[in-house]
Amino acid sequence: MTNTQPDYSSHGVPLASEIVLALNALYIVSSALAQRGAYAQEIRDSQWRIMAQRVQEAKWVLDQLGEKPETHAIALLNRMAKVCLDLVDRHAAQQDIPIAIWREVGRLGSDAYDCINATSDQQP
Repeated sequence: MTNTQPDYSSHGVPLASEIVLALNALYIVSSALAQRGAYAQEIRDSQWRIMAQRVQEAKWVLDQLGEKPETHAIALLNRMAKVCLDLVDRHAAQQDIPIAIWREVGRLGSDAYDCINATSDQQP
């Protein structure tokens, strides 16, 4: 697994590409965990740490947006970050994670995949 991360060194408002990169990073990790969780397979602590890191990266991007109008990608990233943070919190509290939450993560992952593909199709 490569560990590519968006460049946040500018400390400015994220460009659309940074939003898509954060969405993609969270999508990849959350979809992998959703697959394992939906089938009651073990998820390693290292995988949970990566999920928590991707959630923090997504929240950073969202925090930098300020009053920027909400687009589909922004709304999707926000929803995914909230659901994934809930997963991380439940894991940290050693609570069971209902199958419905794993299904929601899978559905959001599918939406993210569609959004990422649509965005990449629009770029030259």
